[in-house]
Amino acid sequence: MGLLWCVMSLYFYGILQSHASERCDDWGLDTMRQIQVYEDEPARIKCPLFEHFLKYNYSTAHSAGLTLIWYWTRQDRDLEEPINFRLPENRISKEKDVLWFRPTLLNDTGNYTCMLRNTTYCSKVAFPLEVVQKDNCFNSPMKLPVHKLYLEYGVQKISCPNIDGFFPSNIKPNITWYMGCRKIHNFNNVLPEGMNLSFIIAMVSNNGDYTCVVTYPENGRTFTLTRTQTVKVVGSPNDAMPPHIYSPDDHVVYEKEPGEELLIPCKVYFSYLKDSRNEIWWTIDGKKPEDTTIDVSVNESVILKVTEDETRTQLLSIKKVTAEDLKRNYVCHARNAKGEVDRAANVKQKAPRYTVELACGFGATVLLVVILIVIYHVYWLEMVLFYRAHFGTDETILGE
Repeated sequence: MGLLWCVMSLYFYGILQSHASERCDDWGLDTMRQIQVYEDEPARIKCPLFEHFLKYNYSTAHSAGLTLIWYWTRQDRDLEEPINFRLPENRISKEKDVLWFRPTLLNDTGNYTCMLRNTTYCSKVAFPLEVVQKDNCFNSPMKLPVHKLYLEYGVQKISCPNIDGFFPSNIKPNITWYMGCRKIHNFNNVLPEGMNLSFIIAMVSNNGDYTCVVTYPENGRTFTLTRTQTVKVVGSPNDAMPPHIYSPDDHVVYEKEPGEELLIPCKVYFSYLKDSRNEIWWTIDGKKPEDTTIDVSVNESVILKVTEDETRTQLLSIKKVTAEDLKRNYVCHARNAKGEVDRAANVKQKAPRYTVELACGFGATVLLVVILIVIYHVYWLEMVLFYRAHFGTDETILGE
């Protein structure tokens, strides 16, 4: 058996070398199509050539005399080798344009190539396959798909993904749903319905990882498929609205003196909108800051809520503002799929303050009052006599 496999490998290598000079469309390694599968579970992988790179399907290519060949490169190896389709119980097999693993093993990890060729032409593409392990609570390095549900938006469902083609329609598999490590049974607002999981009223508390475990028979053997996805509850479309500007505010005035630093926040609230692009920007006299000659900087920050509503802030900063800068028009703009809004900041130059002059005048007045009070308390008798002597009535005349 080992000798036969060695001969097949040499034959395969000879085929590759003999056609090295023929025209071959090599699409390289498609890293965007990295496939992850669980260890000890079935996996079916379609050749990407017919999905993304060629205009015809497998049947058309086969009818035209083209042959589909599979080979792979083991993890941490550079040598391409044919896939062994003679393993016990046909653990790895090919059916048309699909490569089957029943089941996968950890050492199946590597780069797989499917090549469509005849004597004069070939086209091939490679893709990475990673076999990962999971624990009893379905935790693993697997990149999980995210399914978004709307907050309090009526009955919504998720489905057990990527199970088509594993068993015929007349087979009724056993399906069990889990939230995290807990089997879903008698949950308040979550109801398993076969391949679907219904959320009666989605709440933020429903956020989490949901797993469907599908068990089915095939040729006297029992296989298990595990599919985990993340549920994320987001804002309802009923609550969607155009952006709302918190700042600048009509009641806030930014008064500065030339030479001071001017800071104006453009703070905007965006409700969640599916596939909406949230934008926020400043204009100065109708131009974007980078298109002006002003020494200005703009820094943006984002605060994301649990339901993916967000508050964006762009802080406009001029380190040393000039009198001319204080006369300009600063406008905060925001836009999403529901509309566009803007608001101007109220910027003014501080009125001149005569602080020293007023302080000196007030101090002199207080000092004068104090001096007069002291003089009155010390010389009040002399002042009375002086008054009577010069301005008082002559009492001797009144006596006559």
